[in-house]
Amino acid sequence: MKTRTRTIASQVSMLAAIGLVATACVSSEAPGSGDAEPDTDDNGTEVTEDDAEPGDDVETTTARFAYVYDPSHPVGSCGVPAIQDGLEGSGISIDDYPAAQLGNEAELLEQVASGGLELAVAGPSFLGVWHEEAAMFDAPFLFRDVDHFQETLDGPIAEDVWGDLAEASGLNVLSSWYYGTRHVTSNMEVNTSADLQGVTLRAADAPLYLTMAEIMGGSPTPMALDEVYLALQQGTIDAQENPIPTIASQGFHEVQDYINLTGHMIQGVMVVTSDQYLDSLSDEDRTALEEAMVGATEAVRDCIEQQENDFLEEWRETGEITVNDDVDHDHFRERAMEIVPENFAWGDLYLEIQGS
Repeated sequence: MKTRTRTIASQVSMLAAIGLVATACVSSEAPGSGDAEPDTDDNGTEVTEDDAEPGDDVETTTARFAYVYDPSHPVGSCGVPAIQDGLEGSGISIDDYPAAQLGNEAELLEQVASGGLELAVAGPSFLGVWHEEAAMFDAPFLFRDVDHFQETLDGPIAEDVWGDLAEASGLNVLSSWYYGTRHVTSNMEVNTSADLQGVTLRAADAPLYLTMAEIMGGSPTPMALDEVYLALQQGTIDAQENPIPTIASQGFHEVQDYINLTGHMIQGVMVVTSDQYLDSLSDEDRTALEEAMVGATEAVRDCIEQQENDFLEEWRETGEITVNDDVDHDHFRERAMEIVPENFAWGDLYLEIQGS
């Protein structure tokens, strides 16, 4: 087992990313904050003057866009600029509030639902608190690849699920962004579930993640993300699973011998607003917002996939961690088809998506 400690250089090169259930540190000052109180409209939305020619009576509403990830994460570094570009010339602008400045994912959704926040990013497991079927999109081995993920989230099944979510909660999913594909790191090759028998596998403390650990064959050990590096280094746990950018940013490749390309979860995060906010927009501004989200979806996917490819290429060249391509995906997928439907009410819909 590796005992190397992380170096300053490696920390600098790592991209800041976190697991879907983790939250980031709160910044001391929100973007755009100042001494003066902003003007707001009847819905509490900040209103600013646009850069219009003299004599034009044009106002721009500024929507707050909140998420838990560091600003350097593709949600902030790629998604936010794409939205801003797409909204140029419309009656909407956005200010982003990264790093959980306005709260964790559960808190952000509460604020959106109450009308206190315009836009937030949250994962399916958090949306599942408001509508159970929404959590299904976090299920292991649901999607074959990223194209299948995007087609499903842009298709009629997701449209029905989001419609039911909106009806139940007033939360409206504007867009689904690719977050990354999760893989297992360990100190041994993992090709089938037999390889993880008796192995302590860190998993988020949520039903879908504990079920994932059962499918993979490991002994699930719930643990906060910021505790995992030391636990791996000291041997408290034997293995963990995360998307590649998170593995890199957290330095797990320094204290594990293998990254096994299990691809057991192809995950997304959702941009969520409220019916109340959408109803406050003109038809033109609502269309502009929806179109801006399309461009942002593509931008975030491109950035995430570029990071995944770059890190794998680097590790293959340096050998700092061995990349295992020999995973028996059919074996794991068959286990998922047996285990997941038995544990969740949406099991039939899960199988329908798997077979689509």
